[in-house]
Amino acid sequence: MDILVIDDDEVDFLHIKRLLKLAFKKQELNINWVQNPANHDVAHEIATSEICLIDQNIGMYSGIDLINKSQDTSGLIPMILLTGQGNTEIDRQASEVGASDYLVKEDLTPELLNRSIRFSIAQKQHERKLTKLAFTDGLTRVANRAKFDETLELALYARERVNKYLALFIIDLDDFKLINDSMGHPAGDALLIEISKRLQDAVRRTDTVARLGGDEFGIIIDGYKNEEDVFVIRDKILEAFNAPIPFNKETLNAKASIGVVVLAPGQAINGSEEALQAADMALYVAKRSGKNSCEFYGEEKMKILEQQFDIQKALTTAVSDNELELFFQPKVSVADHIICGAEALLRWNRKDGQEIGPSVFIPFAEKSSNIIEIGRWVIEEACRKLKSWIDMGMDVVPIAVNVSAIQIRSDTFVPHIEQTLSKFSIDPSLLELEITETALMENLPTLNARLLAISNLGCKVVIDDFGVGHSSLSRLQDLPVSKIKIDRSFIAKIESSETSLKICNIVILLAKELNLQLVIEGIENWSQIELLSLTDEILLQGFLFSKPLPDIAFQEWLKGGDPKSTSETDLVSQTSRSN
Repeated sequence: MDILVIDDDEVDFLHIKRLLKLAFKKQELNINWVQNPANHDVAHEIATSEICLIDQNIGMYSGIDLINKSQDTSGLIPMILLTGQGNTEIDRQASEVGASDYLVKEDLTPELLNRSIRFSIAQKQHERKLTKLAFTDGLTRVANRAKFDETLELALYARERVNKYLALFIIDLDDFKLINDSMGHPAGDALLIEISKRLQDAVRRTDTVARLGGDEFGIIIDGYKNEEDVFVIRDKILEAFNAPIPFNKETLNAKASIGVVVLAPGQAINGSEEALQAADMALYVAKRSGKNSCEFYGEEKMKILEQQFDIQKALTTAVSDNELELFFQPKVSVADHIICGAEALLRWNRKDGQEIGPSVFIPFAEKSSNIIEIGRWVIEEACRKLKSWIDMGMDVVPIAVNVSAIQIRSDTFVPHIEQTLSKFSIDPSLLELEITETALMENLPTLNARLLAISNLGCKVVIDDFGVGHSSLSRLQDLPVSKIKIDRSFIAKIESSETSLKICNIVILLAKELNLQLVIEGIENWSQIELLSLTDEILLQGFLFSKPLPDIAFQEWLKGGDPKSTSETDLVSQTSRSN
């Protein structure tokens, strides 16, 4: 048995040593003595002992203080406080700081020491078992979240005193819910258990593998001298997911997304919360990159990510905070450039003064349920504006709103449009729905049924960005399409690319033969108009005629404003400024 005695009095130490040998006659004892704590690494001495006997008065040191300071590193080592005389207050303090027992030196006997030491060791062994249970995941037997958090705090604290790297891995299993739902919870449990074993095999015994909850794991890699060592560990962790996992007569295939933050020696970090946040942000990037990928935290990349997080969060309240606004870009006829329609274009004016374009925030909205709420608002606002203009006695034109495949898949899509048209008493022919050609390939039976229902209401269906998607021409026969819009990317090149010009003129001919009205968007100068083989029924849209306008400015068009009154020079100048 390894016994440590901390006492500044050599006579007392020799007396205690003799009593210990009498108390444990049949055991081999290794009794170490620390006379002056200032000359020793006391924390290390205690941590490497089985039992410690500590005098209360050790020169300038207090036994209670030594026990208290040792709790973080040696809390599970039994420590018995010794004092020259009985004192109720010292007894209470000893208990509070975690002393296993409190003995008066004058009362010491071999029997008393034997009983106290055996009791203290047994008590700490029991505490170790309870602590292990409290810090162990019940399913996988690796560390749990509580142990992980504690270890990370200690590692960050110790890192300040050593010149080594610390790496934090956050691992999230891909498609775990699918395995659970399709093969049952026993399969999911078997997967978690095996992955836990493989992760432990991928790192050193001194590193920490923990199950943080559900299908998420955390790994703390501490004490590496080179950053390259972390990449070696990264590769081993990824390899843990390569081999299939046998389960009954089937196999389970596990993949994972991993976020990593590496803390270099001396690198500032504001506690475990900041370290975890950095790893979580890297994990988010990994998940967006695709399955079975690993991303390292980098400040520049994460600044962009933080901006994206900010946009996603702010989007959730954009409608309720009245931050959205519709602008309207006129569509004019080829024959006389009179307004025949308009496209409603969404603008987001945040309360903090930022103006964010739809090309930035719509992709984020489509990745969440926000696009449903925003889409409903756009349809309602377009109908509200139509109602307002009608009430003012204006000759209104059809307004086209953009809808995504996600909106169309919603069961409430068609009923909401019908209810909105009824609420504002709007003629359905005044509401057009623009859907991208790419979206036409999604869930065809549902898409066909929804668009047919919209058409039956009296609304027109428009294929937007025609020519850039992968839908076949036969889809034009299957869907209730009234108009197509040729994509602006072709128009932008017709002055420099003969191929683009030919494609545009072929689409013009195609629309005529299929009896579909054609809208050409992206018109920016008169030369483009002169190159195209236009017919009178075609509609033109672009900065040459007008940039997207807020409600008040757009009303001037509805009141009969004549775009032809603006000179070509002014229009080109206006286009340049708008760009």
